[in-house]
Formats: sequence, structure tokens, C-alpha cells
Amino acid sequence: MPALLPKDFKGIKVFDRKIFHSDIGFFFNAYKKNDVNSAFVQDSISFSIHAGTIRGMHFQLPPHSQAKIINVLQGKIVDFFVDLRRDSDTYLSYGSIEISSDDPTSLYIPKGFAHGFITMTPNTIVAYKLDHDYYPDMEETLLWNDKQIDIKWPKMKKYFQSDKDINGKSLEDIISLLEKV
Repeated sequence: MPALLPKDFKGIKVFDRKIFHSDIGFFFNAYKKNDVNSAFVQDSISFSIHAGTIRGMHFQLPPHSQAKIINVLQGKIVDFFVDLRRDSDTYLSYGSIEISSDDPTSLYIPKGFAHGFITMTPNTIVAYKLDHDYYPDMEETLLWNDKQIDIKWPKMKKYFQSDKDINGKSLEDIISLLEKV
């Protein structure tokens, strides 16, 4: 199944940010209070050395699910999200969007989605704004290359991943787990 666009998912929002360039660099607002009706409690940053780094597909189980705002501070990514909301029209569909620091876009992902990305450039920095604290015992990882979801990751010479992501759970296992909460 091909990736859907962010606009195809209820609750996903894309914000085009105005970037202000000068001879000393640039400035942009990554978040404004009126963007979404959510109280954010945590800011997190990831740095990826290599192009081809895959991070994801992560989410937290209820009642500790997290909504996220994603910004790329340096580099470029292709961001992916999988709808795990049973009552959604796009249940078990995935979407994607390219986000880069050259064209600052913010992506809002509501609760109920697995999320991940691949870096398209080396030395990529991604910022996450989260509306719920991180609970390691509540975190789950959907296998990045699960055959049922069949995410079309960009082709790279080499992929870089953590053991946690390489050993993620199958969609079948994730569905079973979510039916218990």
C-alpha cells in the first residue's frame, strides 16, 4: 500500500513555518501555543550521524500515549507514521512527509500513532515536543519493515539502526497488545 499524505489522517497537522534568514544565520518559530490544543511537557532532541539512520516505529501505550510535534533543526528526514487507532478510517495505514531544515515544516502527530523517520543527510538533528512524559516500560516499537504495513523506506546504500528498532514487534503482536489495554 502506498503512503498516504498527512492530510488524509484525522488529527495530523502540517505547519509551514516562516524562516527568517540573515547574514548570521536563520530564525524560525518551531511551535506556537495556538497550533494545537495540547499541553506539552517534554522537549527531546535526536542527533543522527549517518544518512540512512532509521529511528522508529515508536509509541507509548495508553494511558501514557504521546502526541508529538516534529521539527528538523539540521538536515533532512522522511517522516513516517502508522495509524493504530482502531476507530479511525485510516487504521493500519501509514503516511509520510519530507521535513528539512531548509524548508522548516512542523508535523503534529496525535496520540495513537507509531512514529519514525529516516535521515536523508548526515548530522541530522530532530526536535520532538511531547505532551506526555516518557515511560520506558510503556514504550513499544513496531518493526520498521513489517510486511503487513509495508512502509516504502527510501533506498539507501546502508541503513543504521538501534537494536531496539531492529528487533521491533510485528504488527500482529502490536495489535494483540493494543487489544489488551
